[in-house]
Amino acid sequence: MMQGEPLSATLPEDSGLGERFWYWRGASGRRYIHSIYRRDLCPPVPGAVFVIVSLRGGMRRAMSVGRFPSETASANAFPWTDVSDEEEIHVHLLAREEEAAEQVLGDLQAAMNITAPAVRQEPRPMVRPVQLELLAA
Repeated sequence: MMQGEPLSATLPEDSGLGERFWYWRGASGRRYIHSIYRRDLCPPVPGAVFVIVSLRGGMRRAMSVGRFPSETASANAFPWTDVSDEEEIHVHLLAREEEAAEQVLGDLQAAMNITAPAVRQEPRPMVRPVQLELLAA
């Protein structure tokens, strides 16, 4: 499962950018910043890498990864047709050359195929706080 985090996770203070940008982590561990668009407001960005993201349950979950059609394709040829209103389109705009975009796409697609390891959480014992007194020397 591909992991992600808001831009605000890397900023000292939340500047409101966390709702406009999102990092998605590839299988290599590299993070790729994406601009967040509503389905109906996403512009065609020829050749750019995109992630279709579900917003169900207040959590963002990557559903699929792909690329916009090249410049020679129709501007109205969006790579999705059945994206619901509960989903966003995250677009990576920094991979400007074909080879770089293919590397980003491959890394993110590989991350989509990694299943998260089952994490077993042991119950934590209740610990009573201890009052410490500072003794003056």
